[in-house]
Amino acid sequence: MSRRTQKIPMFVALVALVALVAGCSVGKQLEDQLEGEPCTVEKDCWSTQDCTRTVDEESLDLAGTCQPEGTGCVIGRQLGCDCDPLDPSLNCSSSVYPAALQATYPTMICDPKINICVVAPPQGGV
Repeated sequence: MSRRTQKIPMFVALVALVALVAGCSVGKQLEDQLEGEPCTVEKDCWSTQDCTRTVDEESLDLAGTCQPEGTGCVIGRQLGCDCDPLDPSLNCSSSVYPAALQATYPTMICDPKINICVVAPPQGGV
């Protein structure tokens, strides 16, 4: 085998490695872009993410959000998720949606009896 034909497999391997690294980089960028974006099904999210749409959100016809696999739901920031009424970061006072979409999400409170984010009663109501 000549030197020239020995270099071809090394060149092909190098090109394949560069393509793999570039593909991973693009995948990570898409994953970062989609995190926190609204979704209704898993296909709305990147392959390493779940659509964290809770039963409460589905019943109100609300979208969930794309979150890293295994997240379940975003504690203290998503209807139907656990919360802590004494912790400002987990007391359901802000939704998991990006700020531009929060107006479409109902106002939540942390129900102190069951420690789950629920829809807040209307202002002036019971």
